[in-house]
Amino acid sequence: MEASLVVCILAALLATGTCLQCEVCAGAGNSCTGSLQTCPVGQDSCAFVLTDVILAGVKSQSFLKGCMPSSECKVGTISMNFGYGMATRTSIVCCVGDACRTTTVTVPPADTKPNGRRCRGCYVLNAAQCNEQTIACTGPETQCIDVAGTVTMGGSQMQTVMKGCASESVCTNIKVGLGAFAGMSADLTTAKCTAASGAAGVTPGPAGLLLPALAGLLLLKLLS
Repeated sequence: MEASLVVCILAALLATGTCLQCEVCAGAGNSCTGSLQTCPVGQDSCAFVLTDVILAGVKSQSFLKGCMPSSECKVGTISMNFGYGMATRTSIVCCVGDACRTTTVTVPPADTKPNGRRCRGCYVLNAAQCNEQTIACTGPETQCIDVAGTVTMGGSQMQTVMKGCASESVCTNIKVGLGAFAGMSADLTTAKCTAASGAAGVTPGPAGLLLPALAGLLLLKLLS
């Protein structure tokens, strides 16, 4: 605690903002509760992340809270489709201080209309490869995502592979290496996006929105 306070004071002296504390938690459903934690320097907002997971026509939800840079707070809904009846939609809302007491987050209805683009898709936990199939992208999904690595959550560590269609907001924040959000950490050995047929490509940037979006999916898989 003393070390965190020292870092907080130094951050306040060296930066324009003050040291922020956010509630950090993860759970199934549309809410969770946890302890307050001091955010790292550069993460100046508290994020609420709600993920809808559709598997074989059945919808489940997961909810996470954690620290996030304010620059990543207004990205709209993140959409991913891995094939085999597995799809996710994630909404992120940010707040600071007392505003977090009344902040809510919802996931808008999905745009299920095919957009004419296709990707190879599959999804697997505790394995190094999965059986791909060609899937049709829908709505805002203009990119093909390919992610693989080791994920740690709740003391459980597992290999994961995820391939499929994704909205561009995820693909502008993706790279290999370590990352963490709301108690989940990931060491990605593969993290790339390519333009689906008929779409413009994007340039990979700092790791960010991919982890909150995947965390909701992984959380539900662990709890099921």
